[in-house]
Amino acid sequence: MISSFSFLQDRYNNLFAISELTEKLIYLDPSSSLAKSRLFAEKLSQLVWDFEEMGEFVGSQNDRIYQLSGSNIVPDIIINILHTVRKSGNKASHDGTGSFQEAHFILKKCFQLAKWFYETYEQDYLGSLSYTLPEKENTVPDELTDKLEKLSQELTDYKSKIAELNKSKEEVTARKQRSYVRAKNLDLSEEDTRLTLIDPKLVEAGWECGTLNLNFRTNKTLPQKGRNMAIAEWPCDGKWADYALFVGTTLYGIVEAKKYASDISTDLRQSDIYAKRVVENDEFETLGEWQGYKVPFLFSTNGRDFLEQIKTKSGIWFLDVRKERNHAYPLRGWFSPKGLVELFESDVEAENRKLELSDYDYLQDPNGLSLRDYQIEAIKSVEKNIRNNYDENRSLLVMATGTGKTRTVIGLSYRLIKANRFKRILFLTDRRLLAKQAFGNYQDNKVEGINTFSEVYQIDYVKTIIPDSETRLHFATVQSMVKRLFYGENEGLSIDTYDCIIIDEAHRGYNLDKELDEDELEFKNQDDYVSQYKKVIEYFNAYIIGLTATPAFHTSEIFGKPVFSYSYRQAVIDGFLSDHEPPYRIKTRLSEEGILWKKGERPKVFNPETNKIEELAELEDDLLVEIEHFNKLVITPEFNRVVIKELVKHLDPDSEEKTLIFAVRDSHADMIVDMLFEEFELIGLDVPQHAIQKITGAAYDPEQLTKEYKNEKFPNIAVTVDLLTTGIDVPQICNLVFMRRVGSRILYEQMIGRATRLCPEIGKEDFRIFDAVRVHEALQDYTQMKPVSNPSTSFSQLVNELDAIDSEERVKVQGEQIIAKLQRKRRKIEENNLEEFIYMAGGKNPQEVIKAIQGAKSQEIAAIIKEFKGLWNYLDKKVYRPKHQLVSEHRDEYLSTERDYGNTKKPEDYIENFKKFLEENQNKIAALKVIVTKPSSLDRKSLKELRLMLDQEGFNAKTLNTAWHDTKNQDIAADIIAYIRTLTLNVDLIGHEERVNTAFEKVFAMKDWNKIQQKWLTRFQKQLLAETILNKEDLDQEPFKSEGGYARINKQFENQLDDVLETINENMYVA
Repeated sequence: MISSFSFLQDRYNNLFAISELTEKLIYLDPSSSLAKSRLFAEKLSQLVWDFEEMGEFVGSQNDRIYQLSGSNIVPDIIINILHTVRKSGNKASHDGTGSFQEAHFILKKCFQLAKWFYETYEQDYLGSLSYTLPEKENTVPDELTDKLEKLSQELTDYKSKIAELNKSKEEVTARKQRSYVRAKNLDLSEEDTRLTLIDPKLVEAGWECGTLNLNFRTNKTLPQKGRNMAIAEWPCDGKWADYALFVGTTLYGIVEAKKYASDISTDLRQSDIYAKRVVENDEFETLGEWQGYKVPFLFSTNGRDFLEQIKTKSGIWFLDVRKERNHAYPLRGWFSPKGLVELFESDVEAENRKLELSDYDYLQDPNGLSLRDYQIEAIKSVEKNIRNNYDENRSLLVMATGTGKTRTVIGLSYRLIKANRFKRILFLTDRRLLAKQAFGNYQDNKVEGINTFSEVYQIDYVKTIIPDSETRLHFATVQSMVKRLFYGENEGLSIDTYDCIIIDEAHRGYNLDKELDEDELEFKNQDDYVSQYKKVIEYFNAYIIGLTATPAFHTSEIFGKPVFSYSYRQAVIDGFLSDHEPPYRIKTRLSEEGILWKKGERPKVFNPETNKIEELAELEDDLLVEIEHFNKLVITPEFNRVVIKELVKHLDPDSEEKTLIFAVRDSHADMIVDMLFEEFELIGLDVPQHAIQKITGAAYDPEQLTKEYKNEKFPNIAVTVDLLTTGIDVPQICNLVFMRRVGSRILYEQMIGRATRLCPEIGKEDFRIFDAVRVHEALQDYTQMKPVSNPSTSFSQLVNELDAIDSEERVKVQGEQIIAKLQRKRRKIEENNLEEFIYMAGGKNPQEVIKAIQGAKSQEIAAIIKEFKGLWNYLDKKVYRPKHQLVSEHRDEYLSTERDYGNTKKPEDYIENFKKFLEENQNKIAALKVIVTKPSSLDRKSLKELRLMLDQEGFNAKTLNTAWHDTKNQDIAADIIAYIRTLTLNVDLIGHEERVNTAFEKVFAMKDWNKIQQKWLTRFQKQLLAETILNKEDLDQEPFKSEGGYARINKQFENQLDDVLETINENMYVA
């Protein structure tokens, strides 16, 4: 009898030989047949890899299948069949066991793979051809084995075929469509679906399962004590449930299985009927009855992995019938037996009540976590969302860098575990360093009484692969979880392993720390990272809590709107973070004019392959490289030298203040370190060897260097690329230096966030930004961290920023910037890259894209720009990047160091703009009017709201003080109230300290105060020197609350405290 695989013989003789041998072996040794089936699938997937030009490959068959899946080249059903064949072959090879029935089933799977492969890559249609196993022959398959070995030595040359398959983008697209159509035509039966897709997944989740063996209808299989069984074809009064899930002898669930191509009944109609028709007997127990249902949990699935786009055709739909108002929802996997028991036993309403009624006082204990009011508010906001909007299944906390996200989440997770609201939390980061830092915080910080979290509850570090039953908190990286869930055997990680996931730095994307080698998994690009990241957090049946200082577009897509926000500017105004002075802008001739190679010149490039500098051909046109490409597209030693020569005048490498310098790449960091040593030496400073260090992924033991930078005196100056941009806390940083442009608002704010932490131990009052590449100017329109446009940035960033823009006018401006940027590149695109551009732009040339944006109404611009989603990334990554870095030998000279006052160039213009704002708004904003007419009646809440409002307009006391100094050469540290009154009433500006001291001279002159009263007055004076307002309400807050508050202090002042406060406030602003 001719083999059903014979259609492979002419073109794929090696595959045919393997299939022929596999068929012969099934009668002699089914386990060997299964092993050869695995070999068949491996060879076939190798061919797919080569035909799709996926490059060099190193790894296992599992790795290859995973990467084929991630590339979206191979349909899901083919991926599932490849895994089924692989696992069956592995088991047969390891155990030496395998039944005829299983080997026959796997042969059918191999036939389906072969049919799909042939129809896809040969463009031939095999029609309704189905698999038939050849009859047993009395031959020993030795000849076939020899033939196979011989064939394996002969390398078939598929070069011409690969070239033909990939000759055009149209051919690739057509093949991909053909692949999906042919896969859909495989038409798996319901039994195929159960055997190939559902049985293995139930086994992975911890159930004993096998449709052929554990089957009531065919084998009269019954539940047994001590076993967790998914018994196929369970009787339900004349009907048959596809699976019944038993924990011991107790029935917990009914499963309805559909054919792979069928829609799932998302209302679980069939399992609904089965659950009501279950007939109890002595062989098993039920858990109760709910509205006629004798089983609490119902499932329906067609074996497909869940996809949001085809909800009703994928996933495992689940319904808890115990409450009438419960709705079915899709799961990404199966509950484990233990998870199903825990779900049945949990009482969410009681746990929510316990959480709601528990107090927060211990979280604010000065000897414990000592959380601030806004941190308690953050915790309450998440808990409220969990109680009231649990179906949303997620909460996002946005808190500025340095405001204590980690301490907040320690308090939150402790309360959630203590109330037993969640049994196990996964703390997810994207770097081991961040996981280590957070793990240490959970070990070190006291939470309640004298106990830390880790002393009350068991926590596991990233090295633990599967947490044990006592673990309440488990740390892991996104990369390691991707590997465990989708890249390996996934043993033990069912969807109920965690019921809450906390994601630290939830804004993070793949490319923010590309120098860090996690040595676990390399993501292809940002979208791939986000999709894998999303797959991890959505795999588990868990509540998701995201933490970030800087939400990105994908953050809001995944987590929704924040339930609580606390911004950098709020924290500065509340005195919890350091503000920065207006940035120092270091100007050089080249930074202002750009680097120009004239027509006819021969630019030089650095060739890393030869490690030599080479000359290019003569230029046909002038070539101008502007500041945004310095140190990226062009190596500029002279520019760096001039900047560092000025920079060393502002830094002290022997002080307690630390400096962080951001370089473009590792070689640039080396250049900066060398130049710093040289320039310090030229001004007479003998700098210790370890005072200046490069800390990048390429440095030796960057983790140890980071630790020393944080905890030791040296290094004092660190030069980094991306390693220290996010998540690392070094409060002593007082100087940030930008020697590289940043194209991401998120990354820029994270970089600024390295210096925002308070550090009173070294007398840190603020921090300074030195900007040599106009980065602050380029991004100031998009950052919360402005001390108060004309941004030069990537297409992708301009497009992504559209989501943060509210006004139609501003959207129009953004569209114009994209058009202007595209116009500048248009000529070269049309000369060199027109075909690729048209492909990426969906058939439009550059002029047509420009016209589409120009001709759109304001409200349509964003949608039209986003239609070209792939184009913008292509333009950023693919066009006009020279193969090698240019080398500039142009002379540079220092011009000046100026302060950056935002949209105004001069300090006097900044002050004048503030005065104008006050004149226009004095009668519109109530708090302004109060400050001008009766400042003593101003309350703390109104002042805070006013400061935030002024901040949004770009005005704050820190910048006003600097501008006043630069304009009038007067060093006065005044507060915002003093500036408002000075510029409105035209009175002299008096510093805050002088005003406070004047007011207290009046208070001390009121009477002869006793020792206790004098002590309080001194404390009031110190408080006012640090604050702006002191009134009756403030005395019932810390630091006075713990000492009895207003009532006790008033008693000690013999009921004269109101007079004291009135005298202070009346005399604070007498002019």
